[in-house]
Amino acid sequence: MAPSDPPLSESGSASSGPESTLGVTHQGIWSLAWPTMAAMGAGTIVRFTDFAMVGELGPSALAAVGVGGQFYWLLESLAAVAPAGLAAILARAVGAGNRKLANASFRQAQWLGALLSLLGCAALFPLTTQVIGLYGVEEDVVVLGSDYLWWRLWGTLPLSIGMVFGAGLRAAGDVRTPLWAGLVAASVNVAMNWVLIYGNLGAPALGVIGAAIASDIALFVMALFFVWLWAAKSLVLRPGTGTWKIDLELVRRLVRVGTPAGVESGFFQIGLLAFQRIMAPFGTNVIAAYNVGSMLLSFSFIPGVAFSMAAATLVGQHLGARAPDQAEREGWRSMLSTVVTMTLFGAVLVVGARPIAGVFSTDPAVIDLTVTVIWILGIAHPFMAIEFAIGGALRGAGDTVFPMITVFSGLLVVRLGLATGLVVWFDVSIETVWAVLIVDYVLKSIMLIARFRGGAWKHREV
Repeated sequence: MAPSDPPLSESGSASSGPESTLGVTHQGIWSLAWPTMAAMGAGTIVRFTDFAMVGELGPSALAAVGVGGQFYWLLESLAAVAPAGLAAILARAVGAGNRKLANASFRQAQWLGALLSLLGCAALFPLTTQVIGLYGVEEDVVVLGSDYLWWRLWGTLPLSIGMVFGAGLRAAGDVRTPLWAGLVAASVNVAMNWVLIYGNLGAPALGVIGAAIASDIALFVMALFFVWLWAAKSLVLRPGTGTWKIDLELVRRLVRVGTPAGVESGFFQIGLLAFQRIMAPFGTNVIAAYNVGSMLLSFSFIPGVAFSMAAATLVGQHLGARAPDQAEREGWRSMLSTVVTMTLFGAVLVVGARPIAGVFSTDPAVIDLTVTVIWILGIAHPFMAIEFAIGGALRGAGDTVFPMITVFSGLLVVRLGLATGLVVWFDVSIETVWAVLIVDYVLKSIMLIARFRGGAWKHREV
Protein backbone atom coordinates (compact mmCIF):
# COMPACT_ATOMS: atom_id res chain seq x y z
CA MET A 1 0.00 0.00 0.00
CA ALA A 2 1.33 3.43 -0.92
CA PRO A 3 2.15 5.84 1.95
CA SER A 4 -0.47 8.23 0.54
CA ASP A 5 -3.19 5.64 1.00
CA PRO A 6 -3.81 5.21 4.75
CA PRO A 7 -5.90 2.19 5.72
CA LEU A 8 -9.52 2.40 6.68
CA SER A 9 -10.40 2.33 10.34
CA GLU A 10 -13.13 0.10 11.72
CA SER A 11 -15.48 3.08 11.68
CA GLY A 12 -15.00 3.29 7.93
CA SER A 13 -13.02 6.57 7.89
CA ALA A 14 -9.44 7.25 6.91
CA SER A 15 -6.88 6.72 9.61
CA SER A 16 -3.16 7.34 9.77
CA GLY A 17 -2.53 4.51 12.19
CA PRO A 18 -0.77 1.63 10.44
CA GLU A 19 -2.44 -0.87 12.73
CA SER A 20 -5.94 0.07 11.55
CA THR A 21 -7.75 -2.46 9.39
CA LEU A 22 -10.83 -2.56 7.25
CA GLY A 23 -13.72 -4.08 9.17
CA VAL A 24 -17.25 -3.86 10.52
CA THR A 25 -18.20 -0.35 11.57
CA HIS A 26 -18.68 0.30 15.28
CA GLN A 27 -21.53 2.67 14.49
CA GLY A 28 -25.07 1.58 15.34
CA ILE A 29 -28.25 1.90 13.33
CA TRP A 30 -29.06 5.43 14.47
CA SER A 31 -25.50 6.66 13.94
CA LEU A 32 -25.57 5.38 10.38
CA ALA A 33 -29.12 6.53 9.71
CA TRP A 34 -29.30 10.12 10.95
CA PRO A 35 -26.83 11.69 8.47
CA THR A 36 -28.71 9.99 5.64
CA MET A 37 -31.97 11.36 7.07
CA ALA A 38 -30.47 14.83 7.11
CA ALA A 39 -29.20 14.52 3.54
CA MET A 40 -32.52 13.22 2.28
CA GLY A 41 -34.32 15.89 4.27
CA ALA A 42 -32.36 18.51 2.38
CA GLY A 43 -33.30 16.87 -0.92
CA THR A 44 -36.95 16.69 0.08
CA ILE A 45 -36.92 20.36 1.05
CA VAL A 46 -35.63 21.08 -2.45
CA ARG A 47 -38.52 19.12 -3.99
CA PHE A 48 -40.85 20.95 -1.61
CA THR A 49 -39.42 24.23 -2.85
CA ASP A 50 -39.72 23.15 -6.50
CA PHE A 51 -43.40 22.37 -6.04
CA ALA A 52 -44.08 25.52 -4.03
CA MET A 53 -42.37 27.78 -6.59
CA VAL A 54 -43.86 26.05 -9.61
CA GLY A 55 -47.26 25.91 -7.90
CA GLU A 56 -47.52 29.68 -8.32
CA LEU A 57 -47.64 29.05 -12.08
CA GLY A 58 -50.88 27.06 -11.78
CA PRO A 59 -52.15 23.45 -11.52
CA SER A 60 -50.93 22.52 -15.02
CA ALA A 61 -47.35 23.48 -14.19
CA LEU A 62 -47.62 21.62 -10.89
CA ALA A 63 -48.92 18.48 -12.59
CA ALA A 64 -46.23 18.77 -15.30
CA VAL A 65 -43.38 18.82 -12.79
CA GLY A 66 -44.98 15.87 -11.01
CA VAL A 67 -45.37 13.61 -14.03
CA GLY A 68 -42.14 14.76 -15.70
CA GLY A 69 -40.17 14.17 -12.54
CA GLN A 70 -41.81 10.80 -12.06
CA PHE A 71 -40.73 9.58 -15.49
CA TYR A 72 -37.25 10.96 -14.87
CA TRP A 73 -37.01 8.71 -11.83
CA LEU A 74 -38.00 5.79 -14.01
CA LEU A 75 -34.73 6.43 -15.83
CA GLU A 76 -33.06 6.50 -12.40
CA SER A 77 -33.89 2.80 -12.12
CA LEU A 78 -31.14 2.18 -14.67
CA ALA A 79 -28.72 4.28 -12.66
CA ALA A 80 -29.72 2.30 -9.53
CA VAL A 81 -28.24 -0.96 -10.84
CA ALA A 82 -24.63 0.03 -10.17
CA PRO A 83 -25.15 1.52 -6.66
CA ALA A 84 -27.29 -1.45 -5.57
CA GLY A 85 -24.69 -3.98 -6.68
CA LEU A 86 -21.91 -1.90 -5.18
CA ALA A 87 -23.62 -1.57 -1.79
CA ALA A 88 -23.82 -5.34 -1.31
CA ILE A 89 -20.37 -6.19 -2.67
CA LEU A 90 -18.48 -3.35 -1.00
CA ALA A 91 -20.16 -3.89 2.39
CA ARG A 92 -19.13 -7.56 2.29
CA ALA A 93 -15.60 -6.50 1.33
CA VAL A 94 -15.46 -4.06 4.26
CA GLY A 95 -16.67 -6.71 6.70
CA ALA A 96 -14.07 -9.16 5.41
CA GLY A 97 -11.27 -6.56 5.40
CA ASN A 98 -10.80 -6.91 1.63
CA ARG A 99 -9.51 -3.48 0.60
CA LYS A 100 -8.69 -4.52 -2.96
CA LEU A 101 -12.25 -5.62 -3.70
CA ALA A 102 -13.71 -2.53 -2.01
CA ASN A 103 -11.73 -0.14 -4.21
CA ALA A 104 -12.13 -2.20 -7.37
CA SER A 105 -15.89 -2.54 -7.03
CA PHE A 106 -16.24 1.23 -6.63
CA ARG A 107 -14.39 1.93 -9.87
CA GLN A 108 -16.30 -0.66 -11.86
CA ALA A 109 -19.59 0.65 -10.48
CA GLN A 110 -18.74 4.12 -11.78
CA TRP A 111 -18.16 2.71 -15.27
CA LEU A 112 -21.37 0.68 -15.16
CA GLY A 113 -23.48 3.56 -13.83
CA ALA A 114 -22.18 5.99 -16.44
CA LEU A 115 -22.82 3.56 -19.30
CA LEU A 116 -26.38 2.77 -18.24
CA SER A 117 -27.22 6.43 -17.65
CA LEU A 118 -25.97 7.53 -21.05
CA LEU A 119 -27.83 4.73 -22.81
CA GLY A 120 -31.05 5.64 -21.03
CA CYS A 121 -30.70 9.31 -21.94
CA ALA A 122 -29.95 8.55 -25.58
CA ALA A 123 -33.12 6.46 -25.78
CA LEU A 124 -35.38 9.04 -24.10
CA PHE A 125 -34.24 12.37 -25.55
CA PRO A 126 -36.35 12.06 -28.76
CA LEU A 127 -39.37 10.62 -26.95
CA THR A 128 -40.14 13.02 -24.11
CA THR A 129 -43.49 14.16 -25.54
CA GLN A 130 -44.61 10.60 -26.20
CA VAL A 131 -43.73 9.29 -22.74
CA ILE A 132 -45.46 12.15 -20.93
CA GLY A 133 -48.48 11.48 -23.12
CA LEU A 134 -48.62 7.97 -21.65
CA TYR A 135 -49.97 9.49 -18.44
CA GLY A 136 -53.19 10.48 -20.21
CA VAL A 137 -52.97 14.03 -18.85
CA GLU A 138 -54.32 17.12 -20.61
CA GLU A 139 -52.44 18.63 -23.55
CA ASP A 140 -51.00 21.63 -21.70
CA VAL A 141 -49.57 19.27 -19.04
CA VAL A 142 -48.03 17.10 -21.79
CA VAL A 143 -46.25 20.11 -23.31
CA LEU A 144 -44.91 21.43 -20.01
CA GLY A 145 -44.03 17.96 -18.70
CA SER A 146 -42.15 17.11 -21.90
CA ASP A 147 -40.06 20.27 -21.66
CA TYR A 148 -39.33 19.59 -18.00
CA LEU A 149 -38.28 15.98 -18.66
CA TRP A 150 -36.06 16.89 -21.66
CA TRP A 151 -34.05 19.31 -19.59
CA ARG A 152 -33.86 17.00 -16.56
CA LEU A 153 -32.22 14.32 -18.71
CA TRP A 154 -29.06 16.44 -18.89
CA GLY A 155 -28.48 15.78 -15.18
CA THR A 156 -28.55 11.98 -15.42
CA LEU A 157 -24.78 11.37 -15.67
CA PRO A 158 -23.87 13.50 -12.62
CA LEU A 159 -26.77 11.84 -10.79
CA SER A 160 -25.20 8.44 -11.48
CA ILE A 161 -21.77 9.61 -10.31
CA GLY A 162 -23.25 10.94 -7.09
CA MET A 163 -25.32 7.81 -6.47
CA VAL A 164 -22.29 5.52 -6.83
CA PHE A 165 -20.19 7.71 -4.54
CA GLY A 166 -23.00 7.79 -1.97
CA ALA A 167 -23.60 4.03 -2.09
CA GLY A 168 -19.91 3.21 -1.83
CA LEU A 169 -19.23 5.58 1.06
CA ARG A 170 -22.27 4.45 3.05
CA ALA A 171 -21.37 0.79 2.53
CA ALA A 172 -17.93 1.59 4.00
CA GLY A 173 -19.56 3.32 7.00
CA ASP A 174 -18.95 6.92 5.90
CA VAL A 175 -22.37 8.55 6.09
CA ARG A 176 -21.16 12.10 6.75
CA THR A 177 -19.68 12.88 3.33
CA PRO A 178 -22.90 12.09 1.43
CA LEU A 179 -24.67 14.37 3.91
CA TRP A 180 -22.40 17.31 3.10
CA ALA A 181 -22.70 16.64 -0.62
CA GLY A 182 -26.48 16.63 -0.33
CA LEU A 183 -26.52 19.89 1.60
CA VAL A 184 -24.32 21.58 -0.99
CA ALA A 185 -26.56 20.36 -3.83
CA ALA A 186 -29.74 21.41 -2.01
CA SER A 187 -28.43 24.93 -1.44
CA VAL A 188 -27.48 25.31 -5.09
CA ASN A 189 -30.83 23.95 -6.26
CA VAL A 190 -32.92 26.34 -4.16
CA ALA A 191 -30.83 29.33 -5.22
CA MET A 192 -31.01 28.44 -8.89
CA ASN A 193 -34.76 27.83 -8.65
CA TRP A 194 -35.21 31.41 -7.48
CA VAL A 195 -33.06 32.68 -10.34
CA LEU A 196 -34.35 30.55 -13.22
CA ILE A 197 -38.04 29.93 -12.47
CA TYR A 198 -38.88 33.60 -11.92
CA GLY A 199 -36.08 35.30 -13.89
CA ASN A 200 -34.20 37.00 -11.05
CA LEU A 201 -30.70 38.51 -11.27
CA GLY A 202 -31.20 39.27 -14.95
CA ALA A 203 -31.92 35.66 -15.96
CA PRO A 204 -34.90 34.82 -18.17
CA ALA A 205 -38.05 33.57 -16.43
CA LEU A 206 -38.09 29.93 -17.57
CA GLY A 207 -40.88 28.48 -15.43
CA VAL A 208 -40.87 24.68 -15.29
CA ILE A 209 -37.82 24.55 -17.57
CA GLY A 210 -35.99 26.72 -15.04
CA ALA A 211 -36.85 24.23 -12.28
CA ALA A 212 -35.36 21.41 -14.38
CA ILE A 213 -32.15 23.30 -15.20
CA ALA A 214 -31.73 24.27 -11.54
CA SER A 215 -31.89 20.58 -10.59
CA ASP A 216 -29.28 19.72 -13.25
CA ILE A 217 -26.90 22.39 -12.01
CA ALA A 218 -27.25 21.09 -8.45
CA LEU A 219 -26.45 17.53 -9.56
CA PHE A 220 -23.34 18.69 -11.44
CA VAL A 221 -22.15 20.55 -8.34
CA MET A 222 -22.75 17.48 -6.16
CA ALA A 223 -20.79 15.23 -8.53
CA LEU A 224 -17.91 17.72 -8.66
CA PHE A 225 -17.92 17.93 -4.85
CA PHE A 226 -17.50 14.15 -4.57
CA VAL A 227 -14.79 14.02 -7.25
CA TRP A 228 -12.90 16.90 -5.63
CA LEU A 229 -12.83 15.16 -2.24
CA TRP A 230 -11.88 11.87 -3.88
CA ALA A 231 -9.03 13.44 -5.88
CA ALA A 232 -7.81 15.18 -2.71
CA LYS A 233 -7.67 11.76 -0.99
CA SER A 234 -10.13 12.93 1.65
CA LEU A 235 -12.47 9.94 1.32
CA VAL A 236 -12.28 6.33 2.46
CA LEU A 237 -12.24 5.40 -1.23
CA ARG A 238 -8.91 6.55 -2.65
CA PRO A 239 -7.68 7.40 -6.17
CA GLY A 240 -4.22 5.98 -5.44
CA THR A 241 -5.29 2.33 -5.29
CA GLY A 242 -6.55 -0.01 -7.97
CA THR A 243 -7.07 0.52 -11.68
CA TRP A 244 -9.76 2.01 -13.91
CA LYS A 245 -9.35 -0.78 -16.45
CA ILE A 246 -12.69 -2.47 -17.03
CA ASP A 247 -12.98 -5.76 -15.13
CA LEU A 248 -15.70 -7.73 -16.90
CA GLU A 249 -15.98 -10.34 -14.15
CA LEU A 250 -16.55 -7.71 -11.46
CA VAL A 251 -18.94 -5.80 -13.71
CA ARG A 252 -20.93 -9.02 -14.17
CA ARG A 253 -21.09 -9.41 -10.39
CA LEU A 254 -22.35 -5.85 -10.01
CA VAL A 255 -24.96 -6.45 -12.71
CA ARG A 256 -26.06 -9.76 -11.21
CA VAL A 257 -26.57 -8.31 -7.75
CA GLY A 258 -27.77 -4.86 -8.80
CA THR A 259 -30.09 -5.65 -11.69
CA PRO A 260 -32.99 -6.91 -9.55
CA ALA A 261 -32.85 -3.67 -7.54
CA GLY A 262 -32.86 -1.65 -10.76
CA VAL A 263 -35.73 -3.70 -12.14
CA GLU A 264 -37.55 -3.25 -8.82
CA SER A 265 -37.10 0.51 -9.07
CA GLY A 266 -38.30 0.37 -12.67
CA PHE A 267 -41.36 -1.67 -11.70
CA PHE A 268 -42.15 0.85 -9.03
CA GLN A 269 -41.86 3.84 -11.35
CA ILE A 270 -43.85 2.10 -14.10
CA GLY A 271 -46.45 1.27 -11.47
CA LEU A 272 -46.63 4.93 -10.48
CA LEU A 273 -47.01 5.89 -14.14
CA ALA A 274 -49.79 3.36 -14.64
CA PHE A 275 -51.47 4.40 -11.39
CA GLN A 276 -51.39 8.02 -12.58
CA ARG A 277 -52.96 6.80 -15.84
CA ILE A 278 -55.82 5.28 -13.84
CA MET A 279 -56.30 8.63 -12.09
CA ALA A 280 -56.08 10.74 -15.27
CA PRO A 281 -59.83 10.61 -16.13
CA PHE A 282 -60.57 12.19 -12.75
CA GLY A 283 -58.95 15.46 -13.94
CA THR A 284 -55.86 17.65 -13.56
CA ASN A 285 -56.78 18.67 -10.02
CA VAL A 286 -56.58 15.04 -8.92
CA ILE A 287 -53.17 14.57 -10.59
CA ALA A 288 -51.84 17.77 -9.03
CA ALA A 289 -53.18 16.84 -5.58
CA TYR A 290 -51.77 13.32 -5.71
CA ASN A 291 -48.30 14.57 -6.68
CA VAL A 292 -48.30 17.21 -3.95
CA GLY A 293 -49.57 14.75 -1.36
CA SER A 294 -46.98 12.15 -2.31
CA MET A 295 -44.20 14.73 -2.21
CA LEU A 296 -45.30 15.94 1.23
CA LEU A 297 -45.40 12.43 2.62
CA SER A 298 -41.89 11.85 1.30
CA PHE A 299 -40.76 13.69 4.44
CA SER A 300 -41.83 10.68 6.45
CA PHE A 301 -40.20 8.35 3.91
CA ILE A 302 -36.83 9.85 4.84
CA PRO A 303 -36.25 7.70 7.95
CA GLY A 304 -37.43 4.67 6.00
CA VAL A 305 -34.80 5.08 3.31
CA ALA A 306 -32.15 6.03 5.88
CA PHE A 307 -32.77 2.96 8.03
CA SER A 308 -32.94 0.85 4.88
CA MET A 309 -29.43 1.97 3.94
CA ALA A 310 -28.18 1.50 7.50
CA ALA A 311 -29.63 -2.01 7.59
CA ALA A 312 -28.02 -2.84 4.24
CA THR A 313 -24.63 -1.65 5.49
CA LEU A 314 -24.75 -3.52 8.80
CA VAL A 315 -26.22 -6.72 7.39
CA GLY A 316 -23.70 -6.79 4.54
CA GLN A 317 -20.73 -6.04 6.78
CA HIS A 318 -21.69 -8.64 9.40
CA LEU A 319 -22.19 -11.27 6.71
CA GLY A 320 -18.75 -10.38 5.34
CA ALA A 321 -17.37 -10.84 8.88
CA ARG A 322 -19.14 -14.24 9.07
CA ALA A 323 -21.59 -13.16 11.80
CA PRO A 324 -25.01 -14.01 10.28
CA ASP A 325 -26.91 -14.02 13.58
CA GLN A 326 -25.74 -10.49 14.36
CA ALA A 327 -26.76 -9.48 10.83
CA GLU A 328 -30.27 -10.77 11.54
CA ARG A 329 -30.48 -8.87 14.83
CA GLU A 330 -29.49 -5.65 13.08
CA GLY A 331 -32.22 -6.21 10.50
CA TRP A 332 -34.96 -6.58 13.13
CA ARG A 333 -33.66 -3.58 15.09
CA SER A 334 -33.77 -1.52 11.94
CA MET A 335 -37.35 -2.55 11.30
CA LEU A 336 -38.47 -1.55 14.81
CA SER A 337 -36.72 1.82 14.60
CA THR A 338 -38.19 2.48 11.17
CA VAL A 339 -41.77 1.63 12.15
CA VAL A 340 -41.67 3.89 15.20
CA THR A 341 -39.99 6.80 13.43
CA MET A 342 -42.00 6.70 10.21
CA THR A 343 -45.28 6.46 12.08
CA LEU A 344 -44.41 9.56 14.10
CA PHE A 345 -43.35 11.48 10.99
CA GLY A 346 -46.52 10.48 9.21
CA ALA A 347 -48.67 11.56 12.15
CA VAL A 348 -47.11 15.01 12.18
CA LEU A 349 -47.76 15.48 8.47
CA VAL A 350 -51.34 14.23 8.77
CA VAL A 351 -52.07 16.68 11.59
CA GLY A 352 -50.67 19.57 9.55
CA ALA A 353 -51.99 18.38 6.20
CA ARG A 354 -54.36 21.25 5.43
CA PRO A 355 -52.11 24.25 6.16
CA ILE A 356 -49.21 22.56 4.38
CA ALA A 357 -51.35 21.76 1.34
CA GLY A 358 -52.31 25.43 1.19
CA VAL A 359 -48.68 26.32 0.50
CA PHE A 360 -48.87 24.63 -2.89
CA SER A 361 -52.23 25.73 -4.17
CA THR A 362 -54.94 28.28 -3.51
CA ASP A 363 -57.54 26.11 -5.24
CA PRO A 364 -59.88 24.72 -2.54
CA ALA A 365 -60.55 21.57 -4.56
CA VAL A 366 -56.84 20.78 -4.90
CA ILE A 367 -56.29 21.44 -1.19
CA ASP A 368 -59.13 19.11 -0.16
CA LEU A 369 -57.88 16.35 -2.44
CA THR A 370 -54.31 16.76 -1.17
CA VAL A 371 -55.45 16.38 2.43
CA THR A 372 -57.29 13.19 1.51
CA VAL A 373 -54.15 11.73 -0.11
CA ILE A 374 -52.11 12.45 2.99
CA TRP A 375 -54.66 10.85 5.30
CA ILE A 376 -54.91 7.68 3.22
CA LEU A 377 -51.16 7.23 2.86
CA GLY A 378 -50.70 8.09 6.55
CA ILE A 379 -52.58 4.92 7.48
CA ALA A 380 -50.15 2.89 5.36
CA HIS A 381 -47.02 4.27 7.02
CA PRO A 382 -46.24 1.39 9.43
CA PHE A 383 -46.39 -1.06 6.53
CA MET A 384 -44.24 1.19 4.35
CA ALA A 385 -41.69 1.19 7.18
CA ILE A 386 -41.49 -2.61 7.14
CA GLU A 387 -40.91 -2.58 3.39
CA PHE A 388 -38.09 -0.05 3.70
CA ALA A 389 -36.26 -1.74 6.57
CA ILE A 390 -36.56 -5.42 5.68
CA GLY A 391 -36.12 -4.71 1.99
CA GLY A 392 -32.88 -2.87 2.80
CA ALA A 393 -31.63 -5.70 5.01
CA LEU A 394 -32.25 -8.26 2.25
CA ARG A 395 -30.51 -6.09 -0.36
CA GLY A 396 -27.52 -5.67 1.95
CA ALA A 397 -27.30 -9.46 2.05
CA GLY A 398 -27.33 -9.56 -1.74
CA ASP A 399 -30.86 -11.00 -1.83
CA THR A 400 -32.12 -8.42 -4.32
CA VAL A 401 -34.47 -10.71 -6.26
CA PHE A 402 -37.13 -11.21 -3.59
CA PRO A 403 -37.71 -7.48 -2.90
CA MET A 404 -38.15 -7.11 -6.66
CA ILE A 405 -40.78 -9.88 -6.68
CA THR A 406 -42.49 -8.25 -3.71
CA VAL A 407 -42.75 -4.87 -5.40
CA PHE A 408 -43.97 -6.50 -8.60
CA SER A 409 -46.67 -8.42 -6.71
CA GLY A 410 -47.93 -5.34 -4.90
CA LEU A 411 -48.00 -3.21 -8.02
CA LEU A 412 -49.44 -5.69 -10.48
CA VAL A 413 -51.92 -7.55 -8.30
CA VAL A 414 -53.10 -4.79 -5.97
CA ARG A 415 -52.20 -1.26 -7.01
CA LEU A 416 -52.97 -1.73 -10.69
CA GLY A 417 -55.16 -4.83 -10.81
CA LEU A 418 -57.48 -3.99 -7.94
CA ALA A 419 -57.62 -0.26 -8.71
CA THR A 420 -58.42 -0.87 -12.38
CA GLY A 421 -61.13 -3.35 -11.50
CA LEU A 422 -62.74 -0.95 -9.05
CA VAL A 423 -62.77 1.88 -11.59
CA VAL A 424 -63.94 -0.15 -14.59
CA TRP A 425 -66.51 -2.39 -12.92
CA PHE A 426 -67.70 -0.36 -9.93
CA ASP A 427 -67.10 3.27 -10.98
CA VAL A 428 -65.66 4.10 -7.56
CA SER A 429 -64.51 7.49 -6.30
CA ILE A 430 -60.90 8.68 -6.42
CA GLU A 431 -60.71 8.27 -2.65
CA THR A 432 -61.40 4.54 -3.04
CA VAL A 433 -58.74 4.26 -5.74
CA TRP A 434 -56.19 5.87 -3.43
CA ALA A 435 -57.20 3.56 -0.56
CA VAL A 436 -55.94 0.60 -2.64
CA LEU A 437 -52.42 1.77 -1.73
CA ILE A 438 -52.96 0.58 1.85
CA VAL A 439 -53.65 -2.97 0.66
CA ASP A 440 -50.53 -2.83 -1.54
CA TYR A 441 -48.23 -2.00 1.39
CA VAL A 442 -49.83 -4.56 3.71
CA LEU A 443 -49.21 -7.35 1.19
CA LYS A 444 -45.57 -6.36 0.67
CA SER A 445 -44.82 -6.13 4.40
CA ILE A 446 -46.16 -9.65 4.99
CA MET A 447 -44.08 -11.09 2.15
CA LEU A 448 -40.85 -9.41 3.27
CA ILE A 449 -41.17 -10.40 6.93
CA ALA A 450 -41.73 -14.02 5.92
CA ARG A 451 -38.64 -13.95 3.69
CA PHE A 452 -36.37 -12.39 6.29
CA ARG A 453 -37.57 -14.74 9.02
CA GLY A 454 -36.81 -17.73 6.76
CA GLY A 455 -33.07 -16.92 6.85
CA ALA A 456 -32.08 -18.13 3.37
CA TRP A 457 -30.47 -14.73 2.73
CA LYS A 458 -27.73 -15.57 5.28
CA HIS A 459 -26.17 -18.02 2.85
CA ARG A 460 -26.36 -15.92 -0.30
CA GLU A 461 -23.12 -15.34 -2.22
CA VAL A 462 -22.35 -12.00 -3.91
